[in-house]
Amino acid sequence: MGTSHSKMLAAVRLEIACRLLADSNKRLEEIAKFLGYANASSFSRSFARLMKIQPVAYRRQQRGREHDRLHPRRRSHPIEL
Repeated sequence: MGTSHSKMLAAVRLEIACRLLADSNKRLEEIAKFLGYANASSFSRSFARLMKIQPVAYRRQQRGREHDRLHPRRRSHPIEL
């Protein structure tokens, strides 16, 4: 198949990490432990290397998008006279 076990594991870990960061209130330490990382620091480094964004910033970004989706801003229209 052309994909190594470690690459497949990294992809699955990343997908789960993204979901947990976006959809849960779990602390980074909990997410790291769940995914099999030694600690939150090694998880954060790995996530940032793969995603080019820190996990905390990713969580904030995803929650902002969800908030915007659920609460769209009303657009102001000029009043026609």
